[in-house]
Amino acid sequence: MNAPRLPPFASVLKSREVEDPINLWFNRPLAYAFVALVYRTPLTPNQVTVLSIVVGVISAACFWQGGESGMLWGGILLWASAILDGADGILARAKQQFSALGRALDGSADLLVALVVGVGAGHHLWVKHDSVLLVALILPIAVTTSAHAHIYDYYKESYLLRTRPDWNGVPERIADVQQRIAALQASRAPWIHRTAMRMYLDLIVGQTRFVALLDPAGSRENLTFRVSAQSTAEYRKYNLGPLRVWTAISLAPHSYLFAIFGMFDRLDVYVWLRLIGGNLLFVLAIFWQRRASTQTRAALDRAGLAPVPVSAPSPA
Repeated sequence: MNAPRLPPFASVLKSREVEDPINLWFNRPLAYAFVALVYRTPLTPNQVTVLSIVVGVISAACFWQGGESGMLWGGILLWASAILDGADGILARAKQQFSALGRALDGSADLLVALVVGVGAGHHLWVKHDSVLLVALILPIAVTTSAHAHIYDYYKESYLLRTRPDWNGVPERIADVQQRIAALQASRAPWIHRTAMRMYLDLIVGQTRFVALLDPAGSRENLTFRVSAQSTAEYRKYNLGPLRVWTAISLAPHSYLFAIFGMFDRLDVYVWLRLIGGNLLFVLAIFWQRRASTQTRAALDRAGLAPVPVSAPSPA
């Protein structure tokens, strides 16, 4: 049997249009270095995902404890958790160990780490500043940041699919995930598998409903796309701009900025930066994306390349 091969870092550069630059040029090389050390061991991508959760939980504990060293290590470990979160996908490609469970677990890991770190940070802000306002802002920031990151993931996925001339035109649908959950239940799969998949289902249902409400022309649900060189060029032409705004409020910049402000014990500054700046960018991204999706659909209609509705209604 041939030994697994680490995918070249150059392959990541193909997605540089949809990546945050610090994530691309700092986090990713470190993630590749980690995978280079472990990819010949029995370590699995799902175990790396679990490791990223453990490191994130320890980071939250450091923030909870506070103090100069606690905040410094909290920031370092949070950044390390984000790097490990990217390493699991690289390891999966190296070992060819792709699974629906891995994808579901990866999305659940982000949510869990964000939750526990928010609790630790909220406790620290209360102890240091004795401010009900700062602590109260943690919840809306957590909700909006989660929404920003998940909607970015949706449009990033659309961009990566719809700018690939070799794509078959069939996106993952809610019904596909429901079928996988039914299969897990029928086979009496471990509860963690079923729980991760249900959390993933909740995630994509939320994404789909959000996009259908605010950007119906950008929805993928219940559509099959006609893929050609012209369709990929039209999609890139209109959607690259708004995607770069989505990238600015995605999970990667949130994680490393939170880590940096945490290291310097200025989470109070980051709270206001994320609340005001992040949501202003979110509003800009929504309006720009609506326009881009409408322009894309019109261009494809003129070219006779409009997506084709599937016959089954959406289960969402």
